Amino acid sequence: MLKNRNLLCISGTEWHGNYIKPVVELMKVLSATNKILFVDNAHTYKDALAGVQNKPPVDFKMVFGLKNRLKEIKTENGGIVYMLTPPLAFPVSFLPKGVAYDMMIRYNAMLLRIAVRKALRKLDMNHDLINFTSFNPAMGVMTARDFKERVLIYHCYDEIKGANSWLRRHGERMEEQFLPMADATIVSSKGLYESKKPYTKRCFIVKNAVKAELFAKGQNSNIDTTKKVVGFVGTIDYRMDYDIVTYLIENMPDAQFIFVGRTLKEEGAELLNSYPNVTLAGPRNPEELPSYLKTFSVAIIPYVKDKLTEGIYPMKINEYLAAGLPVISANFGDMTDFKQIIKLADTKEDFLESVKAEIEGNTHEKQQARIAVANGNTWHHRGEELSAAILQTEAELYPTGK
Repeated sequence: MLKNRNLLCISGTEWHGNYIKPVVELMKVLSATNKILFVDNAHTYKDALAGVQNKPPVDFKMVFGLKNRLKEIKTENGGIVYMLTPPLAFPVSFLPKGVAYDMMIRYNAMLLRIAVRKALRKLDMNHDLINFTSFNPAMGVMTARDFKERVLIYHCYDEIKGANSWLRRHGERMEEQFLPMADATIVSSKGLYESKKPYTKRCFIVKNAVKAELFAKGQNSNIDTTKKVVGFVGTIDYRMDYDIVTYLIENMPDAQFIFVGRTLKEEGAELLNSYPNVTLAGPRNPEELPSYLKTFSVAIIPYVKDKLTEGIYPMKINEYLAAGLPVISANFGDMTDFKQIIKLADTKEDFLESVKAEIEGNTHEKQQARIAVANGNTWHHRGEELSAAILQTEAELYPTGK
């Protein structure tokens, strides 16, 4: 495990929120043995004025520097993360490629650079620094090497061309610039590895994982093969195969379908809501998820199969398994790690038959086998893999140790 190092994480997401984030979990693990400065994704003036759904309100005193931007967060493994709230940024995603965008993104980067340098000095982190820029290629391009970092890492946990429109508009172009700048790129799936490897100096796979202790609370030792509750935890968005989902709902009228998570595709939510045996529970904090999983008879991952989803390694697989649930997934990407423990379906008909068979054939022995697989895929293990990738990169960059 990486030890006694200074690690700057410029994140494309916020530390807090109502869903589990890979970069946050990895930083928590590394915080036990290293000093971490986590830079929250900056709110824009538009966010501050209009408010952002499902996010904490903007602390205006903090973003304007009227009080300390740094906050100590104690992690569950005994570590400390120093979270930096950057200044408000100007919204730029709506701008077309050109002079205006370039000027504004540089200005935003200048604000970020000043705040980060000040925090690094205050925390005495200016030496032996690792810059871990997570899914924020624009700031990666704009601030790379500005902090005299020893190693520059790009963390890519999703296909940026399939991200939200505000990120996708410039994100793909900025990522193309950032990939060759980084000393190494960390990806979360084989699909992303194949996509990014040709354009970066080094590429390593560090897959998503599970908070096993949390999701173990979703285990239900009372297996009732007559109960039919089909559950999904995740976002209702472009990735969901609504043909599969509606086929299941229509052909299992005696079953209850529960969808827990955010809605990013309103027409998808409206379609699901039109069925009487469907419940949309909305977004829930991670601590609330086990209580939902405990009610499920089976868990599903009904994703479409395309170029965007083939790079996904869903966290929900291990979360479902940690709760001991049978899992049926569309065969959309590399599922090599799970092909012996979950059911993969190539058609909606296969999906339906697998759901029925897994409910009826569930046993305590199968439940324990699923839990064992999840317990081998914890964030601590992933932290060790990430540490090894960073240390290997560093060894190759500095073979004499200097």
